[in-house]
Amino acid sequence: GLTSITIPDSVTSIGSLAFSYCDDIIEIEDGVSYVDDWAIDCDTSATSAQLRTGTRGIADNALSSCRDLTSITIPDSVTSIGDWAFYECSGLTSITIPDSVTSIGDWAFSGCSGLTSITIPDSVTGIGFNAFDGCSGLTSITFQGKMQQWNDINRWPDWNNNTGDYTVTCTDGVLDKNGQQIS
Repeated sequence: GLTSITIPDSVTSIGSLAFSYCDDIIEIEDGVSYVDDWAIDCDTSATSAQLRTGTRGIADNALSSCRDLTSITIPDSVTSIGDWAFYECSGLTSITIPDSVTSIGDWAFSGCSGLTSITIPDSVTGIGFNAFDGCSGLTSITFQGKMQQWNDINRWPDWNNNTGDYTVTCTDGVLDKNGQQIS
């Protein structure tokens, strides 16, 4: 099967189902501005994905069910993470969302049971419904802003349903899972 693919910088968009059932490694070069719905539907063994500078959005279901994906690089050109974008990417253990991102979609990281830590920038103003549902291993959220900013984020119901007992480390203190200051 396909083990490696490089998308050249002349390509500006990757369409729906373009890499269904892809294997191994995906590298998306400079110039791609949008990863479309279901573009990389890895039900098999992709382990690494690098979204290069210039990618503006990660659409609904873009990397859904990439269960063997252990690392993802999101460039700081990305402004939104779509619904179900990393659904059931259970191999991911940590992820850093760049400070260009303003919204995290519904179910975006749902089922990422291996995720233990996530870094969320203070540019994020909205977190979708069940965005981190089932992230049972989550112990640490690093928020790159103040506690008040964290508590002011517009969160949909059950955004953190079935998550681990995490703490949120902000620039001016630490909050528990319920947004109460603990240190």
